[in-house]
Amino acid sequence: MPQTAPDETPADGAVVVVNYGSSALLARNLSAFAATPGVRVVVVDNLSSPDERAAITALADRHGWELVTQPNVGFGAGMNAGAARALALGSRALLLLNPDVEIDPHAAADLLAQAAADDALMIAPAVRHGDGRPAFSRGTLDLRTGALATRGPLDPDHEPWLTGACLALSAGLWERIGGFSAAYFMYWEDLELSVRANRAGARLVVRDDVVATHDVGGTQGTGKSALYRYYNCRNRLLFARRNLPRRAALRWLAGAPGYAWDVGTRGGGRGHALRHPATTLWPALRGSCAGAWLLLGRRAPGGDQRVVESRPHGVAEPRRR
Repeated sequence: MPQTAPDETPADGAVVVVNYGSSALLARNLSAFAATPGVRVVVVDNLSSPDERAAITALADRHGWELVTQPNVGFGAGMNAGAARALALGSRALLLLNPDVEIDPHAAADLLAQAAADDALMIAPAVRHGDGRPAFSRGTLDLRTGALATRGPLDPDHEPWLTGACLALSAGLWERIGGFSAAYFMYWEDLELSVRANRAGARLVVRDDVVATHDVGGTQGTGKSALYRYYNCRNRLLFARRNLPRRAALRWLAGAPGYAWDVGTRGGGRGHALRHPATTLWPALRGSCAGAWLLLGRRAPGGDQRVVESRPHGVAEPRRR
């Protein structure tokens, strides 16, 4: 993979961002990091167009960012490439950041320092919308039903998770849990990463005193895209196939039609979905069918990583095969 010449200046932590047609957002959200001591910026460009590749290359040269260029291999594989570059340059901690998320560089450095000091910690800020409304605080996943929550108190019977939009962890923890799975392409890979971290004994913590701002729609345009609906529904069932006992995974499959309806009607409501089914309900249905095919197949993409070592409440022992 072509890369910019390495910066030999020591950096304790690295901000890693995957770019796909978002150079304007990166110019706005990352430029301030140039003056932040001890923090390196690594940008991975998943190719969207030759013009965008030229734009992000110019930005990287101007601001001193490390640049990794590659085909569009998806979010998780892109983050893995950026993390590998950061660790090869000696970074002790990683802050994984979406292009449409803005965080104060000093706050980012604080998260990186805290993560570098604790190999058993995965940490995120409170994420808010541009108008101040909460976007993500503490995520929980009910492994019995597949129900997700992104705000509110943690339920001790549910699996905790942190959003990959802004997430810090040490180099040691990243290597121990293996980074993201490339099987998801986009969406749900942060839930699996959180589950693996939790099973590895890590603590998942949200710093309420640190706030990041999420420019909703910044990377996809306004509303929910067809890709969002397709991969959200597909990857919910892929996650179940890779991480749940068979009986629990089939329970998630039984709930797939209701989940597809929910995802299909997001960002516009029932009326909008019924008027525009080709970009709302149909992608959700296709994603559910693709996920069902994966769930019922003999093997899931990326290997079969069932998370069963410490079963949460209500999840049965997997059947041995």
